[in-house]
Amino acid sequence: MKRALPPVLLLSTLAFPSEEPKGKLWSVHIELSYVRTSGNIDTQTLSEKLEIKREGKVNRFFLKNSALYSTQDNRETANRIDASGRWERLFTERFFGFLTTGYERDKFSGYEYKVNGGPGIGYDLLKTEKHELKLLLSTPYYYNKVENDGVDNYGTAKAELYYQWNILENLRLKENANYLVNLSDTKTYFVNSETSLEVKINSNISLGVGYKLAYQNKPPEPGIKRTDTTFSTSLIIDF
Repeated sequence: MKRALPPVLLLSTLAFPSEEPKGKLWSVHIELSYVRTSGNIDTQTLSEKLEIKREGKVNRFFLKNSALYSTQDNRETANRIDASGRWERLFTERFFGFLTTGYERDKFSGYEYKVNGGPGIGYDLLKTEKHELKLLLSTPYYYNKVENDGVDNYGTAKAELYYQWNILENLRLKENANYLVNLSDTKTYFVNSETSLEVKINSNISLGVGYKLAYQNKPPEPGIKRTDTTFSTSLIIDF
């Protein structure tokens, strides 16, 4: 007589069916950058970026973290950190749903911190050896702590684009861009773009240059600039 599966085991099997690894299941991407100058002006800049991915046949998990800290003549000029997580579940070979969450803190943006989370759908528009292009649409809810002005929370609509072009065996271009709008006040919107070029030295080490743009159309306080840009050169470790 066949024995039934325990309810907990049966539920976990239905929610997360077994996935046979196809190629590399886990990957870790680390970028480190440090610049210091002295003389007429003393500056110090430190940045890091961490990405962890697990891509199975049905479930895909993405964890990201980045930080930037900069001083000039012992005066803080940048202090930013963010972290995010996303779980994707494939419905077809290219179409998927996902849940996302994130935390942002930027000392010079007018916000003490931002916390967000919500559902979305996505589609792998391109997935070849040369090109990867992914589109995501989501409706995250934001809980924002505004400096000296309480809490600002609202629902949003967000569109994201992830592109990777493997130009040569040792040369790769990446572009991540997103547009986020406050659904209760469409004049409050944010545009972010991150472009990078990576040159492989060996299987694990690369050198990279990147350009990051962050734009907020309606800053929470007067005197806050709408646009922040960051140019970086980094040592990259992949494994």
